[in-house]
Amino acid sequence: MPSPNGLPDDLPIPRQILEQDPTALSKGALTLMYTADSTVDTGLRDAKLRAERYFTADYAAEVKAEVRQYVPAEWRRHRAYLAVRLEPLAKEEGAPPDGPTAAYRQWEMIATPTGRDKWRGDPRRSVVYVGLTRSSAEAPWRISSVTVSDED
Repeated sequence: MPSPNGLPDDLPIPRQILEQDPTALSKGALTLMYTADSTVDTGLRDAKLRAERYFTADYAAEVKAEVRQYVPAEWRRHRAYLAVRLEPLAKEEGAPPDGPTAAYRQWEMIATPTGRDKWRGDPRRSVVYVGLTRSSAEAPWRISSVTVSDED
């Protein structure tokens, strides 16, 4: 059954994200961005845009300009969504330190196509680098960049 925002109630995405914490914001937004659902999304860009309210204007424009990708037919047959698991990674040597208006987070992401009929596709492992910014120390954090590096 769809929720009021048009998403199925069983979609495992955060319903609230703490915007004053760069770690919580990056984890919650990445979960929204990569939990593509074959029952409501044409492709990954649709899922990414669910998190648009957490993006800077420039990053939102970048995502909107991405080439449309389509959900595989096999996912549609299984009414599948992409189940996302994120684990924080230590900052790499030489990574800039957090400041009052800029922060950086790294995550290991495992994304597994998961059918509502218990089907599972092959998981995909990636490292995700997230840049965050805010206009002042009191303002909410916003995602300014996301770079995904596939491990598999």
